[in-house]
Amino acid sequence: MDLARGLALFGMMAKHVFEDVTANGPTATGIIASGRSATTFVLVAGVSLAFLSGGRRILHGRPRRAAAVGLAVRALLIGTIGLLLGYAGSGLEVILAYYAVFFLLAIPLLGLRPRTLGFLTAAIIVLGSVLMFATDNVDLPDADIGDPSFTTLVTDPLGLLGEILAGGDYPAVVYMAYLCAGLAIGRLDLTSRRVAGWLFGGGVALAVATQVASRVMLYPLGGLDRLIAADGLRGDRAQIATTLLWAPEGSSSWWYLALPAPHSHTTFDALNSVGSAMAVLGASLLLTRISALRRVLAPVEAAGAMTLTLYSAHVLLVAVGVFEDSEAVQYLFFVVSAMVFAVLWRHWRAQGPLEELVGRAAGRARQAVLNSPASPAGAVDRR
Repeated sequence: MDLARGLALFGMMAKHVFEDVTANGPTATGIIASGRSATTFVLVAGVSLAFLSGGRRILHGRPRRAAAVGLAVRALLIGTIGLLLGYAGSGLEVILAYYAVFFLLAIPLLGLRPRTLGFLTAAIIVLGSVLMFATDNVDLPDADIGDPSFTTLVTDPLGLLGEILAGGDYPAVVYMAYLCAGLAIGRLDLTSRRVAGWLFGGGVALAVATQVASRVMLYPLGGLDRLIAADGLRGDRAQIATTLLWAPEGSSSWWYLALPAPHSHTTFDALNSVGSAMAVLGASLLLTRISALRRVLAPVEAAGAMTLTLYSAHVLLVAVGVFEDSEAVQYLFFVVSAMVFAVLWRHWRAQGPLEELVGRAAGRARQAVLNSPASPAGAVDRR
């Protein structure tokens, strides 16, 4: 789990440092990390929520209420950190405010079984992508907010909510599918090599099949030509195709939903992203079973154990412009310093500073519900 989180963290750092697409086509960051790293981040968060709410055993009654209260407190604190980071002026689309809303929306889902969560994941992917397309030109509450902060929350709460639910880089109407997928996976036996193998193999198969199906729809079936004609695109066809496949800016044609472009929030983008995230998680579960590899990957695991702290720190470093004159040096500094800090910190404390802060508050809230006096025996509401 920590390895998958660490890889997702470094992918998001890369997305914040390097360009996705240049005049020469997609970069390594665009091909490997863009969209997939954020999806992995959210999917693994869903697995963690499953662990916090009973794991393979679905909670009922007071234990589930306690888990829900703990999750609400966790969401509140993570959202607070995200809104505070809005004042840093990093210019990044910080995911933490979105995370907070995802967690709150996940509370009613804590009692669902894996199969139900799997069906819900598929439904959100299809309906969410259609909703995003259908409302693209509709004037919904949507703030041009830049970095969301407490100021935005006070001055334009509806705009902020609209941005989180159906706008920005991480709209809840699509990203909740990844959280549901993580919740479903977290209810499985992740100590099983077979489950890990199915996650890896199934994830790779889904990602590859999605890319193949998208290309079939766009080329042999003529979807790309229809997109070009519908939007009146002019210029070099190869350049137009590269833009549509990697950095589209919306379209009036329903063929847009066949594009697999990162952060396009289309059906094929969502399926490809969730397949990639499953493969990363499955690979991480398999690789950490090999002692020699686990020792080599230990610094990445250490960073993955405190992603809230390290993600927040890198946002602040971007804001102050550390090594901003060299993308490669900046990224190397982020990755190496994150691993060094994480390894050294874990010799002193089990959790990162922000993880400990959030975990303690959520744990106390959860324990308060568990320890609250029971209803008097035999009391019945006769209304």
